[in-house]
Amino acid sequence: MRLDQKEITNWLSKTIGDSSFNIEKLRQEASDRKYYRIKANNASYILTDNFDKSDQSANFLYASKILRNSAVNVPEVLAFSEDLRFVLLQDLGDESLDIIDKYKDTKILEMALEQLSRIYFSDQDVLKSVTKKSLLAQTSSFIEFCRENKRSNDEINALEILRKDLVHNLLNQQFMPSHNDFERRNLMMFDGKLFVIDFQDLNMGPIGIDLASILFEHTYDYSEGLINDMLEKHLKDNGLKASVAELKDMIMHALAHRSMRIVGTFNKYFKEGKLLNRKSDLDKFLKRIYLALSLLKKDEAAIVKKLL
Repeated sequence: MRLDQKEITNWLSKTIGDSSFNIEKLRQEASDRKYYRIKANNASYILTDNFDKSDQSANFLYASKILRNSAVNVPEVLAFSEDLRFVLLQDLGDESLDIIDKYKDTKILEMALEQLSRIYFSDQDVLKSVTKKSLLAQTSSFIEFCRENKRSNDEINALEILRKDLVHNLLNQQFMPSHNDFERRNLMMFDGKLFVIDFQDLNMGPIGIDLASILFEHTYDYSEGLINDMLEKHLKDNGLKASVAELKDMIMHALAHRSMRIVGTFNKYFKEGKLLNRKSDLDKFLKRIYLALSLLKKDEAAIVKKLL
């Protein structure tokens, strides 16, 4: 038995009071965390192994409490180890929105935006805010990706100016409590309710980020009419003072920035031999950057098009 498996087994035995259980490894996400399904005595749990990332566990547990206080549907925390390496969670099953085709109708989008509205009403005073420095850092790896793909010095300089312009726009948006990765992959159906997962990066951020994540998710396209209707309702439900056109402009800036961040992150992981199963997603996020920049009428869209 590998050392990590032995440590998991020892901790679980003490925690659930049973040494007879099955451990099934679940899909790897874009982080160093590992996920397992634990089955014992007709009960099922999800175990997260944060290894030496106890700060991530602390953030997760803190965010969980904040979100539950705001009536957001999140998995129940059942136990955690003293060193915060292991967290035992309620098992929500396997129906994440990104892998279940039937969850693509208007009702599902309405349910997602309802959960996002509840996130907005989280306690803002206890959440850290993104900064100019942190937002710029998130897209630095995208520039490295472009250099590796032989973009010229002039093109790199143009993209450097672009990412600063995107950050300037984001910093001028209304700041709201933000999941930071509010995409279909992190939304699950369980017992007829929509649940939010992977929320350890909860903070105060630009309103466009989470809306870009769900409305322009990389694997699915909603119609323009539906997006406009959903945004109009979202503005009204949350008392937000902006027009649909203004909010869509914010979303496009956020979509370009978010997708650049993900492309850069994926590129780093792929070079390390990690997450190779998601290589096909790279072009999808590049297409999202191209879409956003095209709608914003940015000349740099032509540079991104060469990367496709």
